Amino acid sequence: MKRKIDFEKKIIIWAVVITLIPLVLSYGIFIKSKLSDMNDEIKVTLQNVGNSIAQNPIVQDRLEDGKITGSIQNLTKLYIHDIKNVNIIVVADMKGIKFSHLDPKQIGDVFIGQDKANVLKHGDSYFSIMEGSMGETLRWFQPIYKNGKQVGFVMVGKYYDQITLMNNKTKLNYLLLFIGAVSISIIISKFFAKKVKKEILNMEPDEIAKLYNEKNIILNSVEEGIIGLDKDNNITEINNSCYKIIENFNEKKFIEKLKKYIENKEDFEMKEFIIQGKRVFVSIKYISQGNYHLGAVITLFDNNNINKIAKEITGVDQIIKNLRANVHEYKNNMHVILGLIHIGEYEEAKKFIMKIQEIQENNTNKFSNIGDYYVRALLLSRELVAKERRVNLVLEEEAFLYSKHGIINSYDIVTILGNLIENAFEAMSTEVFVNLFEDENLVIVEVSDNGKPIKKEIRDKIFKSGVSSKGEGRGTGLNLVQSRVELYNGDIEISEFEDKKIFTITMCKGE
Repeated sequence: MKRKIDFEKKIIIWAVVITLIPLVLSYGIFIKSKLSDMNDEIKVTLQNVGNSIAQNPIVQDRLEDGKITGSIQNLTKLYIHDIKNVNIIVVADMKGIKFSHLDPKQIGDVFIGQDKANVLKHGDSYFSIMEGSMGETLRWFQPIYKNGKQVGFVMVGKYYDQITLMNNKTKLNYLLLFIGAVSISIIISKFFAKKVKKEILNMEPDEIAKLYNEKNIILNSVEEGIIGLDKDNNITEINNSCYKIIENFNEKKFIEKLKKYIENKEDFEMKEFIIQGKRVFVSIKYISQGNYHLGAVITLFDNNNINKIAKEITGVDQIIKNLRANVHEYKNNMHVILGLIHIGEYEEAKKFIMKIQEIQENNTNKFSNIGDYYVRALLLSRELVAKERRVNLVLEEEAFLYSKHGIINSYDIVTILGNLIENAFEAMSTEVFVNLFEDENLVIVEVSDNGKPIKKEIRDKIFKSGVSSKGEGRGTGLNLVQSRVELYNGDIEISEFEDKKIFTITMCKGE
């Protein structure tokens, strides 16, 4: 099985390859240029020295008269000593007899190199590579003239092994620089690779791609809408469910609706909003690492799904309450009728039955202005409970409600009214008055009682969850009332008199 190369090694390999390509090309071009320049420099030096000797009057005179006095030898020694690229200088006359040489013993001998032919026969100047008595040499031949007549020549040479050594030294130096550059490239690329790997949590690219695909699948498979925000509160993720929950979902309008919560970095769960005409529940969870804010996750819940569950739960509870009240009332009435029959008071039993029928008809007429059946049912059931608790529950004569209330949900009116009446009962009230009003724009719910006044220490925080004068584990009713009122851009007003307190709830029927 072929072994897979990890991401860190791939980065190093590619970094080195990318570095090597221009480095090798530049190294090859530079070395070639450098060696060429060195060789050209050597040749120029040989030519200049040859030309300088050929123009020297002493050399010309000694070659013309043929006297070997040592003056030419002394002159050439100075050139060899002072000029680094010159190793050997031979001056000879037209017969090839040497007037100077690196080896003084060869002075007076004939120059035997075959490469002297062109300078003697034709007076040419040229370069030659030849094996001489001192080894292989790069030679420059220069004719020497006096008064227009050639009197000899000069050969200026550089040992070829020294040229090769210089070239190799240059190559070695640049090779070391090349190796150094590659080593630095490997070290830097390794450091960079480790940094990149750390940034991606030591994961491989295929693992990141897999996670990304899995994330998208998960995001788009859940029914709840999910929106991700970065540290600057810009949307980075949004799943398809957002567009299913809110038709024609508009990101800007959504964020604008939650702007104050987002700017204050305020966490909350299951808070209800009306966004683009749609009732939804929203939760916001902020993400941080230490003191560093990373962003937030917003979860969007369809109100219809939540209400479906809530109806099942609260509906059963309400039915049980109503059944208990009705059964109790029924039992009491039946006991009275049975007792009258048992003692033979048949006429009284008949009158009692007629009285019960009259009460039922009066109750029906009493709530005839309440067009909302849910609210009417609540008032009927609360009236039975009030009788049990010996509380006089009164619906004001002018009370009025339509069957539908625009964007306001009947269940929310039931929640508000039910909690306010229950609180009035628990405040040891003997009288509770309920008034309801509705027009094209508003729904107003008013509940007053003569029960215990609100304690001063909890008056300012009575609507907070968990705050109650009724003991531990209570204090959710008024908090629920406040959340419903806020949902409809409403207002809560509490008025207190000597023996009476009034809760007035105002809600808007439009968004």
